[in-house]
Amino acid sequence: MAEDTARRADGTEPSAPSGPTHTLLRYFIGARALSIVGDRIADVALPLAVLAATGSAFTAGLIGAANQLPQVIGALQVGALVDRRERRGLMIAADLVRAAAFVVIGLEVAFGGARLVPLVLLALLTGIADAVFHTAAGSYMPNLVSGRDLMRANGYVEGSDAAATLTGPAVGGWLLQAFNPMIAFATNTVSFLGSALLLFRLPKNEPTVGGPGEDESVLAGLRLIVRDRAQAVLLAGACYMHLLAATSFLPLLVRAEKELDFDPLTTGLVVSAAGVGGLLSSFVLARFCDTPWWPQLLAVVLAVNGGAVGLLALFDAPLWLASVVLVLDGASALAFIVVATTRQRITPDPLRGRVLAASSAVTALVRLVAVVGIGALIDLLGPRSVMVGLAALALPFVVLLAMSRPTHTSESP
Repeated sequence: MAEDTARRADGTEPSAPSGPTHTLLRYFIGARALSIVGDRIADVALPLAVLAATGSAFTAGLIGAANQLPQVIGALQVGALVDRRERRGLMIAADLVRAAAFVVIGLEVAFGGARLVPLVLLALLTGIADAVFHTAAGSYMPNLVSGRDLMRANGYVEGSDAAATLTGPAVGGWLLQAFNPMIAFATNTVSFLGSALLLFRLPKNEPTVGGPGEDESVLAGLRLIVRDRAQAVLLAGACYMHLLAATSFLPLLVRAEKELDFDPLTTGLVVSAAGVGGLLSSFVLARFCDTPWWPQLLAVVLAVNGGAVGLLALFDAPLWLASVVLVLDGASALAFIVVATTRQRITPDPLRGRVLAASSAVTALVRLVAVVGIGALIDLLGPRSVMVGLAALALPFVVLLAMSRPTHTSESP
């Protein structure tokens, strides 16, 4: 692994975590799962609670945008922080900040009238904590498990994300309907506190340093991506993945309502097949896809992604559409696992936080632009044409990946 060449400031090797690795990994995956559940509950509970309190979709949208903004404009600083500070402690601090912030958000929504300025500031705070947590978690994992086990470990993380996506939004909506915003946000707070308690059981992960002349600037991760072809190709593939993740379901929803005349239950069942596909890829397929020929594997997966989006424009029957959605999200989940694992393997430990953060900034910008523009494109061209265009856009990314050379790592199978 790349981090095997890194040294601490005192010249010693990074210490291996104490205790059975599989037990530590369970704690880590459990913490990630609880944190993601909290995120998914907030994705539904916060905008619905704001809408109920203010009646303003603009306010709800502005608060959502404020939550995403730090991942674009503050990513490079977050990456530098993760590379210079103890990573487990940063994850715990991020969980505690989010737990406290959602208590205040609940109080503001329930008793303060959901005022715009306080909620935007709180959303910015939780967005910063989100960025710190996810960058630190991605940088921490390679120091917890061996390079040979990274694919399976990332599969578990992606699987927990899929499970949280299946349960979190429903739980958030039910809590708002059955109780009140304070209960919904209190549940969110508990999830972050549970994550922090599990992380306390993990070993610390002090930052490592490279050799003399190591670039310590916040731009070091971005420079490495530009300089290293494997990193650049990996980011290109990730950009298409995030583009599809941000845009593929809205044209399906529009087509289901306006062209196919599906009722909400049928549409919901079709979309819910995505979670099933994600779980299958994460827990079943990922373990068979660990190969140094990751560019070619990713090319195949993105081709499946693009083809599935194109098929959504052709099929009309709910069962066929659900089957395609299952394949689409299964391929997406596998692509995210391959990208996360490869990036962790080929990135030196002293730069890992900054590389992850720089990549996240680029993909977050892609998602932001895509979300802003997809609605206008659907209105202009229609959902079918947009789906076909998204499918065709896969071609240059597939060709780029297929023509790239594999990157061999010392701990690859």
